[in-house]
Amino acid sequence: MSDGPHRSLDLRRQWKRLAEVGDNQAYASVEVAQAATVALASDFVNEVSGPLLKMLKSIFSGKGNSLGSPEIALQQLKDARALAGGSVFGNNAVSCSELLISEGRLDLSAFYDAVGLAAKMRGLANALAVEEHYLRKCTLRRANNVASRIKNAISSFSESSLGSLLIDARSAISGSRKRKSGLDDGVEM
Repeated sequence: MSDGPHRSLDLRRQWKRLAEVGDNQAYASVEVAQAATVALASDFVNEVSGPLLKMLKSIFSGKGNSLGSPEIALQQLKDARALAGGSVFGNNAVSCSELLISEGRLDLSAFYDAVGLAAKMRGLANALAVEEHYLRKCTLRRANNVASRIKNAISSFSESSLGSLLIDARSAISGSRKRKSGLDDGVEM
C-alpha cells in the first residue's frame, strides 16, 4: 500500500505536507489554511531576498521620491527587478508592485498587498502543480478535491494580511539564523 501521492510530489516538504492535509478530509479547512501559510512562508523566506524587500519597502515608503510620483516609483521598481534575480516569487512581487503603483497606490499598505498578491500567485500555481500530480497518480475526483481545498484555503487570505504575515515570518526566521561567532555565543544556560 502506498503512503499517498503527496510523497512523490516534486515540491518542497511544506507543500507535500499541505497536499497531505488537503487530501485528507479529516482535516478542517482551517488546518488546510494553516498548512498553506507555512508552505507560502517557506517559499517566501527561501526565494525573496532581504535586499529586494528593503528596496520595495523604501519605494512604497516614498524614499527618493518626495513628490510621490508614480513614474519615479516605476523607474525605481525597474532597478529593483535586478535584485529579484531568478526568483519567480521575487519577480512576481515586483510585477505586483508595478501594478499597484500604476493604479496610484504608493503607500505602505500597498507594499503588503503586493507581497500578498505575489504569494497568492505562487500558491495557486503550486495548487495546480499538486492537482496535475494527483491526476497522474490517482483518481480525478481525488485530484479535484485536493486542488479545490488548497485553492479555497489560499483564496481565503486577504492580500494585506498574508503579506504582513510573510514579512513578519521572514524577519523572525532571519533573526534566529544569526551566526554565532564568539566563544561566549554558544548555547545559553
